[in-house]
Amino acid sequence: MGLFDWFASFRPGGKRKRTERLSERAFVPSGAGTAAPPKILIAALADDKGGQAGKRLGELVTKIPGVEVFRKKETLKLPETISDAAERLILAADEGRAWLKAESCDLLVWGEVANTGSLTLRFLPAPGNDSDQTIFAGLGETVELPVGFAAELEPLIGAVAIGAFATSFKGARSRLAEALGKYLAAVAGMVQKVPPGLTADQGASTLTALGNAFVAYSHLGGGVEQLDRATLAYQAANKLVTKENAPLTWARIQNHLATVMQVQGQIKKEPKLLRSAAIIFSTVTTTLDRNRHTNDWALAYTYLGKVLYILAGMEGKPQYLKTAAAAYEKALGVYDKETMPSRWAEVTNQYGVVLLALGESMGGDAVLEQAVAKFRTAMNLRQRDKTPLLWAQTANNLGAACFALAKRNSEASLLREASNCFEGATEIYRQQGIVKQAQVIEKNLHRVQRLLMTRGA
Repeated sequence: MGLFDWFASFRPGGKRKRTERLSERAFVPSGAGTAAPPKILIAALADDKGGQAGKRLGELVTKIPGVEVFRKKETLKLPETISDAAERLILAADEGRAWLKAESCDLLVWGEVANTGSLTLRFLPAPGNDSDQTIFAGLGETVELPVGFAAELEPLIGAVAIGAFATSFKGARSRLAEALGKYLAAVAGMVQKVPPGLTADQGASTLTALGNAFVAYSHLGGGVEQLDRATLAYQAANKLVTKENAPLTWARIQNHLATVMQVQGQIKKEPKLLRSAAIIFSTVTTTLDRNRHTNDWALAYTYLGKVLYILAGMEGKPQYLKTAAAAYEKALGVYDKETMPSRWAEVTNQYGVVLLALGESMGGDAVLEQAVAKFRTAMNLRQRDKTPLLWAQTANNLGAACFALAKRNSEASLLREASNCFEGATEIYRQQGIVKQAQVIEKNLHRVQRLLMTRGA
């Protein structure tokens, strides 16, 4: 630790900070517009007696090129008072995101060591500069390994870490993409042959995480062929577990596999792939138990609603929208606005998008009124000052729904509400540097203003 860092580690009153630097300071060239390097925060691992697992983790993460690494001396733990495993993870992730915000970091690595000799590592990204950022993507990545995992698995840690946050990172990503490609090249052979010493669950976990890293690399410019590599990784993971013995693990692998199919279907404009994805999501909903696997059961319905919405637009079949609406209705029957406000708002917003499309394609004011109501309630939770991009996303949707309904019932108040929503959304997108989206919304704003003038309102 340098002299400056040593002095900085003290607070008034003589108390040391709970965070220390592990890496050297990254070199940042002078000049306007230079992006800051990504920052990774490592929490103390729970039940890491002697701290050896945490020390090795710190050494591996510090080797990632171009990142700054910090260690937090506190442990992020899953809340023991919550019985549902998924809900425990959601609540812990909320606390983790508060840590990321407080420390201005881009990724939190946390986890625990089990008395069975298993190491669980979780990689939680900070919310990115993306209006489509959802609570589901924000839960991060999980990898299960033996505490003394083999050296050949070490590059996997770097790959998973970069893949977890690089696609939502606000700065330059080219160096991250290059590093991710090298890490993946070192562990790509795992798809054909899983390293020895892993249990079935650990093997499935590492292969699933590897598949997700391939997907991230595709988004970073690695090419669409990375999606094929991701599919192979998921299929290899799927061979290690069964839906009878490990339903949750099986379901999560299936969800990843179907999501890649959905993306490939959109890229290739291939409805068959989207229908296959919908079948997989639907199978997950019928395999999981609503009471024992509550959150994952509802999540599968959310994924099903999304792929059906895309399929409806591609094939021009409104009946898919009705099925999508029913899927979101089931998901909202599980998610609670008070205990899971972010997830509830996200699903409600997506439900509103489906209702808006259904109302515009099939006619009828009632469905559009439902869409307006969904967006209004979602905006009550997506506050502009706390989650500006999510607020802008829903404001834009509400503006579109109000405009569509106003063109039918001639209510000037709806047009004024649409105008206010479009103005607010445009302002946020321009502030965030998302110019193209702002320009699209401004065109709709001008259409609303012209109609207001025509009607003398």
